[in-house]
Amino acid sequence: MRRLRETKDRDQEIIISGRITELRESGLVKVKTGTAKNAPAYDVRFEEPEELLRMRPGLGDNVHFRVRFRQQLDSLGIARSTEYTYLGPAAEQTSLPLGP
Repeated sequence: MRRLRETKDRDQEIIISGRITELRESGLVKVKTGTAKNAPAYDVRFEEPEELLRMRPGLGDNVHFRVRFRQQLDSLGIARSTEYTYLGPAAEQTSLPLGP
């Protein structure tokens, strides 16, 4: 008897802010969220690479992306794959004006 592997998806929309450290023609952008050597970096996939080209991003550019975070979990709840897919630009967080 074979056991079928059951997987579940966990999806949510998140914002990733940081600077671009890698660009690929295939539509993959690596965004590093801090300046420390061990700061998290995310591989953000563009479903339409042309959309990335229209943005004209450059290495070192600061970006704010809305992304779909999707994680596939096995039947035990262990993450088997994680992907970040570009949904659109996110508004930059601006500081609140100080009082008079």
